[in-house]
Amino acid sequence: MLAEDEFLAFDNDLGDFDPDYDYLDSYNEDFDPTPPPLADLSPRRAQDARSMLFENYTQTLRDGLGAGGMTLEDRVLACITYMNTMGINVELFMTALFWGDHGCIVNPKIRHERTVFMNSTSLRSILERWWNPPTHDHASGGKAAVREFVMEHAGEMLEEEMHDATPSFRLPEDSNPLLHENLTTLNFRHFVLWSIYLKACGVPARAFDVLHTLGLVMSHKWTANAFAIISRNALAETRKAIRTHPYFGSHDNLNIPLRVFSQRLSNTNHFINASAATIYILPRDAFLPPEMAAKVKESRRERSKEHFPFESLYVTGEPEADSARSRVAAQARYRILRFLLESPAFANYAHRNDPCMAAPPPTDLLPCGPDHVTRQHILETVEVDESTYDGTDRLCNNVWLSQLGYTSDEEKRTIGQRWKLVWVGDQLTVERMRGMIRYRYDDVNSFERMDFYEPHFGWFHATMAFANSLHTQYLGTSAGIGLRKAFETLGRKGLMKQETKGVFWHNLDEALWHIGEAHFLSLWMEVAGVDDLAALTEITPERLISLSDEIFHAHASREAIHRLDTLTNRKRDEVKQQMVMFATDLLPYFDLREAMQIGDVGRMEDLLPTLLFRFAGGSNPKYTIEILELIQRLRWITFGAIAGL
Repeated sequence: MLAEDEFLAFDNDLGDFDPDYDYLDSYNEDFDPTPPPLADLSPRRAQDARSMLFENYTQTLRDGLGAGGMTLEDRVLACITYMNTMGINVELFMTALFWGDHGCIVNPKIRHERTVFMNSTSLRSILERWWNPPTHDHASGGKAAVREFVMEHAGEMLEEEMHDATPSFRLPEDSNPLLHENLTTLNFRHFVLWSIYLKACGVPARAFDVLHTLGLVMSHKWTANAFAIISRNALAETRKAIRTHPYFGSHDNLNIPLRVFSQRLSNTNHFINASAATIYILPRDAFLPPEMAAKVKESRRERSKEHFPFESLYVTGEPEADSARSRVAAQARYRILRFLLESPAFANYAHRNDPCMAAPPPTDLLPCGPDHVTRQHILETVEVDESTYDGTDRLCNNVWLSQLGYTSDEEKRTIGQRWKLVWVGDQLTVERMRGMIRYRYDDVNSFERMDFYEPHFGWFHATMAFANSLHTQYLGTSAGIGLRKAFETLGRKGLMKQETKGVFWHNLDEALWHIGEAHFLSLWMEVAGVDDLAALTEITPERLISLSDEIFHAHASREAIHRLDTLTNRKRDEVKQQMVMFATDLLPYFDLREAMQIGDVGRMEDLLPTLLFRFAGGSNPKYTIEILELIQRLRWITFGAIAGL
């Protein structure tokens, strides 16, 4: 056994020492009766004759481990006991065996055993067990020491590899690195592309410097200069395009976070409230007549003397309004039919291409093709807050026009007298522009009065407002039949509370399509009196058209709502009334989404009265004003201007 002063290094409390306890193993480790795994004897790589000789020597000893009735544990314990009698432990033995002193180095027997071990197949498995011992508590292993050893020597190996590889990347001493031949033989395209991409992703300057030092990207200074050149060239292309094509613009606010790595009083993290604008280049056939601006001004002046006939939006007997309502109803009936035709049960329907089930003709479909592509040009982002009237004034009357190249007094005079520039934005942007126009109505000339601007809300924002209005009206409760119940049944998260940022509208739009499809497919089975949609595949196309008309008139129209409203309280089915209202309000939303996707501006115009009543009844006065402004321009002001051409 060890003397007392020899095990003081293991524990300072002599009373707690147990000579039979392995202080490198875990406290709570359960006893494992199985012996530790031996080395994998299958050769990992081709062995030479010398290694096979050492392996045969070890294999002979391994085959005799079970002789004499002694187990592997007994043999190891006997060795440790003998080492203790000799005044050494495993650590001292291993230190001496592996080149401990001169005697251990030159002794033939010790040298032979050391060579056998270093060339054995067990060496790798022993290292792996040191790294990850087969115990419950890995802290008893030597992973920390092995990891530190690996990290130190991996760096040395990397330095050696880089030192050996350096001559391969050097030019000959008699070569001039600035020669045209040497410069053009290097391909910097990948470095340039990665630099532009990472700069666009917002990689910090210090990260750029690290990547540049490693030789992966260009320098941050070069990338910043490249962006400046790209911006100047793009602006020149924009100025060239607007001289030969019609166009309109849009802008919106932009928040840019600026981060610093060494904060001081004059150098801190902060947000920049900026504005970004886009110019949309239209095909040449979208040019307006040269005298259109003057005609619009004249029409607005004449039409302002009388009231707009709002009754024409909802009363019957108006040919134009009745025609628009019939087109909206036709699209609604076809949408109900499409839900059935696009269901899996009708994938192989024989009469899918029957003429009676064709889609209604488009109302006013925009042309498409290579000659009618709309191109986008992005203007330079500026640090101006567009949410204020001062910021809107600077953007509309100075910044954007300067970037477009209109800076001289003569050009401004031409803009004020002959231009009509449509400018699109969200509701706040359009409201600020319209407010600036009203505020400057008494200025000296048409440019200062901003007469050339035609603010217009973005249809995407209007669609989002439409969906939010449906969400507000039909959310309901978990115990009812509203959208909340459907969201919980479908497992849709994050749809209980409206949000402006993020993917709320995308998720809501997807949920409305799924819920609407399920609702109308259920109506198909109820009206047809079947339990499976597959039973409807045997029905003729004429019968399907008749059923779709019945579904529309009885379960998804204003007439159906009116019939339910006229019933007495005792006969009224409130659940059915709620579902009929939901289906009736959902069909125009689907119609608007599809009309925007295919570019049928006539269908979008037909839906304006529906949007007006939706926003007016849904407590959204801002978009109510926007829809009214658009209706008045289309049917009152612009119509009068076109009639005067």
